[in-house]
Amino acid sequence: MERNTKMSAISTICSAVDGDEIAMEKILNHYNAYISKACLRPCYDEYGNMRIVIDMDLKGRVRTTIMKAILNFELEIK
Repeated sequence: MERNTKMSAISTICSAVDGDEIAMEKILNHYNAYISKACLRPCYDEYGNMRIVIDMDLKGRVRTTIMKAILNFELEIK
């Protein structure tokens, strides 16, 4: 399976900056794997075994912060 590492189109970025929810979701989906990797945390079960899991609370906060940053982004097109 080949991964798509192509960056989002400028039109998608402009739409996201303007508040388009679909464009915002496209950008977040593009970075989903990176966000998930950054949110990995060790978790211990009742037997003391450690597993690495995605901290979904942290992932939600990261996604919210990215959305706020996109909406506050000053885009200047020449």
